[in-house]
Amino acid sequence: MTTTPTTTIRVSRATRDRLMRTREEDFHDAPIDDVILRLLDEHAEVSLRAKMRADAEHARTNADDLAEVRRVQTEMDEVSAW
Repeated sequence: MTTTPTTTIRVSRATRDRLMRTREEDFHDAPIDDVILRLLDEHAEVSLRAKMRADAEHARTNADDLAEVRRVQTEMDEVSAW
């Protein structure tokens, strides 16, 4: 049997108690390492989704800006044609 090296992390009792309560209620007493990994994964997913939303909004803004540039360019081309 292979064992993974472990370490100790100092947290307040309130944090520890909250983590253990979350473990019992939401993770069906899974090993605490698994609980922490899942919480970290969920956090990473939320962060990624927020970044993707921000990127999409930025792309929409760029598309709007590009449409305005094209509109102005069309008007300039019409003026130049006179």
